[in-house]
Amino acid sequence: MDDSDGATFTSFSTSVSGIYSRRATIEKRGRKPSKSALAVAVGSYIASPSAATASDLYRTAQKLSAHNEFFATNHTALCLQLLDTLAEHLLAVASVNKATDTQDEASTQYSQPTQTQQTPEDSLQLLELSYLFARKTIIGYPSHALCKLLQWLVENVSVSALRNGCETDTGLKLQLLVLAEMIKISAGVRIYAKEMKKIKDYYRSLTILLNSTEDAELLVFSMAILARLVLSESMGSKLFSEKNVDQAFVLIFSVLDGSWHDNTDESMSDTTTILDRRSLLQMVSADLLCDLADSQEILELLEKYPKILPTIDNCFMVINLNGEAEQILVAAHFLASIVQLSHVFRKMLIKSLSDQDVLYRVLQTTVHPSKLAATTTAQLILKVIGDDIRSIRSLFEPSENAERLNPVVTGMIRCITDATAVVQRAEDNEVLSNSDEYLHTVEVCHLLTKLNELPAIRSLCVETISLNQSATLIQVESALIGSVEPQDLTRFHPQLSIHLVSLLSSLLSDENMSDKNKRTLVQFLQTSEVSTVLGAALFNRSDKDIVVESLLLLTQSLTGSGNKRFHALGLAEGIVGFSQRIGDASDNLQSTIASLQANAEVSAKTVEKLQSEMQQMLHLQDEVKAQQDQALKDIGVKFTEQIRQKDDAIQKMRDVYEIKLREVTMQCESMGQHMNKQISSLQQRESLLQESRAKRGILEDENSELKRKVQVLEIRIEEIAQTHSVAMEEMKLREKELEELREEIATISGDYTAQREQLEAAQDETRVRYL
Repeated sequence: MDDSDGATFTSFSTSVSGIYSRRATIEKRGRKPSKSALAVAVGSYIASPSAATASDLYRTAQKLSAHNEFFATNHTALCLQLLDTLAEHLLAVASVNKATDTQDEASTQYSQPTQTQQTPEDSLQLLELSYLFARKTIIGYPSHALCKLLQWLVENVSVSALRNGCETDTGLKLQLLVLAEMIKISAGVRIYAKEMKKIKDYYRSLTILLNSTEDAELLVFSMAILARLVLSESMGSKLFSEKNVDQAFVLIFSVLDGSWHDNTDESMSDTTTILDRRSLLQMVSADLLCDLADSQEILELLEKYPKILPTIDNCFMVINLNGEAEQILVAAHFLASIVQLSHVFRKMLIKSLSDQDVLYRVLQTTVHPSKLAATTTAQLILKVIGDDIRSIRSLFEPSENAERLNPVVTGMIRCITDATAVVQRAEDNEVLSNSDEYLHTVEVCHLLTKLNELPAIRSLCVETISLNQSATLIQVESALIGSVEPQDLTRFHPQLSIHLVSLLSSLLSDENMSDKNKRTLVQFLQTSEVSTVLGAALFNRSDKDIVVESLLLLTQSLTGSGNKRFHALGLAEGIVGFSQRIGDASDNLQSTIASLQANAEVSAKTVEKLQSEMQQMLHLQDEVKAQQDQALKDIGVKFTEQIRQKDDAIQKMRDVYEIKLREVTMQCESMGQHMNKQISSLQQRESLLQESRAKRGILEDENSELKRKVQVLEIRIEEIAQTHSVAMEEMKLREKELEELREEIATISGDYTAQREQLEAAQDETRVRYL
């Protein structure tokens, strides 16, 4: 960035109305919103669940992209609806396959009239889809459809796991995988699974399977399920003994380093199921390692395990610019998982990352051709560094070390610059905010903002960044806030501009930036576009970190401002404007509700009118019925005499039946009272069950807080242990010196005794001589 760039930036920031065809961009946003290919496929399948729509969804969902990876996180409600539909469809297909040639009634509910017969391959595909969308979807307590699916999985696995040749049963492996993923992050699913009637038979089948097979997939999937369900119980302490845990570690690390496999690497287009991906088993193995580490005893064993450090170093070696995307994802997933286990692992990762070559290689990967690999790597660095970047500050103190990162910083800034065109070309905010390029750029900008806390990196950014392009990007996203409908503001967050504003603000503290550019940048940061972006950040309801960074940024900018009130008024204008848009969204919602209420009143009047017409028709029907009754009465008189004759015989029979009826009635009443007591008892049990579930959720939250406190205590205990070891060393030295002093005193005492005896002898001799 030079003075000419600053001059262009000055003229650019003062002319907001006509920048880079913003009006055309806004007009494109005003059209009917489009959807991504995956969202379209999901919607089509939910609307019409069939083998054809499931195949289309599978082809779209298995693609390796950042959009697909974070789809469940960004569309939780849609994924929950999809999982319900998949569960119903899968159960229907399973019932059809079980009934062979007979058409089951349940299958017709989820099939089109022209749909062909379902095949076993369809159920495998539905299981794969259930896994792909259950990975990062927080289910909570399962719906009715998911409960049925969980029951089917438990019952089916309990039987299939005991059959011979289960190592080649792809369906069994997929069923284990789906259940393992559904209980991984959803406490409600775990609670429901533990309360199932056949869960003990399921545990028994998995235990038998673990003792009877050597297949890595069956072993890892089964252990993952058991670790997530029974690790904290008495059964878990027996099942995961120190010997068994050591065997599990051997298996897991052999899977992670590839020694378990035959090193054949198949491309995604050649695979028949997701089980053929080597990376899938490695991902699940890494998750299993973290699940086992929930036990403090196993965590201590893992911290001392000899293969943990080589595996960490190997993962950092895998993460490089020319590395394979899937293996980079596995390595990043493993490192990001273990860094959260304990302070010991965080220190291990920071120590490995503190090597200049490793850090340079990992930072290079943030501009990897695969956007998903690059995005995941950036997230990994942010997670490892955390809020304290001082751990790697020493690497950039020599200027030549910082200059080595110049190409990497340039590439990251180029990525941010290229995003300007992507934002301008996008026709829909929903598609833009979930595109691979946008998600990658957000993480890169966030990482660069974090690295800007280092003066050396900040100087490189000042030399490389284009304020003109940065201002364009911020202004375009600010314009998007004004172009979207008010009701869409709650779903659209200009994350890239939020991080970019933080990045530009951090450049002000660099000494290499000229005063002219600083003044220009300060002026731009006080514009309405920036304040609008900050307003969107402050009203963010999905990412607490963004709100925290925005508050810190506001505090910093107001602290360094000469006229704080004037600056605050400028920022308040954009923030209030955004809040007004949120208020407009609320007003629109209230207006919609009022309109619906008005329509309801009109409908009520229509119903009243129809009711009055119905009353008239009923009155006419009553008149016709009266005429018919009179005719029937005349006919009845003719048969009255005949009926009277039969009444006597019937009366006798009636008396007998009335006696029996009274007896049966008394029995029914007693049974009804008994049933009412049972119903009330069941209701009380249900209420107690709900209370226990709520208490269990509270206990899990308290357990998480206690884990965090234990981590803090571990750090303190480690410090006390170090102090204690130093004190013990000093005590040993002092005891050694004391022993030496005692020996010297003993020697002196002996010499003193000998000399005293000699003196007494001499005195005696002298006394005798004189006598």
